[in-house]
Amino acid sequence: MPLTANFSTSESLSTLSQVTFLDTSSGSDSGLTIRKIFIRLANGNWLTTAGESSTIASEDWPIADASITLSLLTQSTTASVTVNWYTGSTPTYTKTLLQEWDLYDYLFAFGLIQSQTATPSIIQDVNYYSNFFEFITNIWNSESAVIYGNDIYSSQAALNRNQNFINNANLYF
Repeated sequence: MPLTANFSTSESLSTLSQVTFLDTSSGSDSGLTIRKIFIRLANGNWLTTAGESSTIASEDWPIADASITLSLLTQSTTASVTVNWYTGSTPTYTKTLLQEWDLYDYLFAFGLIQSQTATPSIIQDVNYYSNFFEFITNIWNSESAVIYGNDIYSSQAALNRNQNFINNANLYF
């Protein structure tokens, strides 16, 4: 039975920079020699373990390994991920999925909730709740842009707004 190419990704809760790629393909093709992962960001750059590149860059994923974990992220990110399955140097199968990795934002939000518990007076700041609500709304907007709109640009823009909140937390929270 020929291969029906597919994969999934997950972000590590214990090490946010790490993304695990899992081959969820069905069928088989004994001639395959390697997979390559191409990660395209909303800004048009390519993401690898070496960082961003303005030229096409990829990560090798050995055929013998059902999964691979790569240290890629420094903040929440939405990307178009293409995995190619190769026979020799010829791409035989390809699958592209829009992926969102937003655990940086979720853990920051949980930290804010812990701060509210530890220091209840923090919510007396007149802008605290409006900023917190905007932060949570940005997460929702980012996820919705991926799930319902297949929109990498709107998703990443929402995550970038949250990155500003994270980078300037002392001003907003």
